[in-house]
Amino acid sequence: MKVCLFGAYDPAYPRNRILARGLERHGHRVVEVRASAVGRFFKRWPRLLVQFGRQGLDADVLLVPEFRHKDVPLARLLAGRRRLVFDPLVSRWDTALDRREYGAASSQASWNRTIDRWSFQLPDLVLCDTWAHGQLFESLGARRDHIWRVPVGAEETFFDVPPPPASGPVRILYVGGFIPLHGIGTVIDALAILERERLPEWEAELAGRGVEFDAARTRVAQLGLPRVKLPGPIDYARLPERVATAHVMLGAFGAGEKAGRVIPHKVWQGLAAGRAVVTGDGPGLRELFEPDRHLLAVPRGDATALAAALARVIEDAALRGRLGTDARARATEVGTPEHVAAALLLGLARR
Repeated sequence: MKVCLFGAYDPAYPRNRILARGLERHGHRVVEVRASAVGRFFKRWPRLLVQFGRQGLDADVLLVPEFRHKDVPLARLLAGRRRLVFDPLVSRWDTALDRREYGAASSQASWNRTIDRWSFQLPDLVLCDTWAHGQLFESLGARRDHIWRVPVGAEETFFDVPPPPASGPVRILYVGGFIPLHGIGTVIDALAILERERLPEWEAELAGRGVEFDAARTRVAQLGLPRVKLPGPIDYARLPERVATAHVMLGAFGAGEKAGRVIPHKVWQGLAAGRAVVTGDGPGLRELFEPDRHLLAVPRGDATALAAALARVIEDAALRGRLGTDARARATEVGTPEHVAAALLLGLARR
């Protein structure tokens, strides 16, 4: 089978690399018809049309990757009788509300709901990372029988990360975009609680940059947290090396409903690396993972509960080891590129 990835997507984004690698591992051919996302969407359509004529005419499946809602109509036109798959990963409407970019009653909210609706209605298959997220897509226009769950998973390099350091302080690592979904304020408040406790030696690194980075840096300084570092972004190619230095990986703790529906890349990466993962609880997480067995899950937005969970893994090396072992085993069962692609292929077989 020949699968054509189509649109103004980022080929380096982990989700796209995982799907492409997994499909190739199953013996399928993957080609790219891609344009820059810079500028208005209709201005890139002619470039996509030309590239499709060169590489995509004999494709069996067109797959529009994450965030490329506006490229779905052109893909539908070009797909014809071929199967069209859309992997939105998010709803534009839901994401902008979660980031507080506008109010629910605004014209911008209405416009993004319209974009969601047409991009969810046109494909033969709409992928969701969890069924909880799929229910949102259905409410925004996707047909229930066209929705199929394909977990996010992790790249092979994270499964290859060696065990945590055997000595030194317990290292807690967050890597992300400092967006409301991640609840970085909750993380910092939890670390402030830990700072007041008599615990074994620990340190925390909050790596990345985003809309809440400056506020986070100010908050850390105000609270006087010498063991909390904010180094800025990490080159993605070097991320497995940084994960190798950590004992504990942090997920997402935002209080909004979106955080309860998704399982972010950072959670999958920590699980694949065999680390003790602490993240916010929610129905999406529980579809694939069992709290207190594969990871620790806490009420989202609750700094006190997060501090208590972190204290457990800081004080108990045996708990960290057990969580890490069971986490990697479970991630290997459902989250390798081969398993992620297998889920996609099963959905295609249904359609």
